[in-house]
Amino acid sequence: MIGAIHSALSGLTAFSTQIDVTAHNVANVNTNGFKKSRTELVAVETGGVLPVIQKNQSAGPFILNNTGYGPAQLELSNVDLGEEAVNQILAQRGFEANISTLKTVDDMLGTILDIRK
Repeated sequence: MIGAIHSALSGLTAFSTQIDVTAHNVANVNTNGFKKSRTELVAVETGGVLPVIQKNQSAGPFILNNTGYGPAQLELSNVDLGEEAVNQILAQRGFEANISTLKTVDDMLGTILDIRK
């Protein structure tokens, strides 16, 4: 049962990190040259997962911008709001699943303690 608690807690931490990264990406959608980040969940030998944040180096779209010194290319953010919305929903569902696991373990431990009385 302790292993289930450990796995669920590491999942909560990982999905919380994923939500933070997605929120950071969305907050910077209009920042020129911003590169979005991704959270990769890596399995740990002792059980659970570890969130690893990676920056996506692909270029954003370019536009022509008149800087006052003549036309220049300006790179926009490479954040796709549709993709970020999907990532946010997936992280939310993962978070909810781990909360459900913790509640189930809590109920099971409560039942075990009731049997011992």
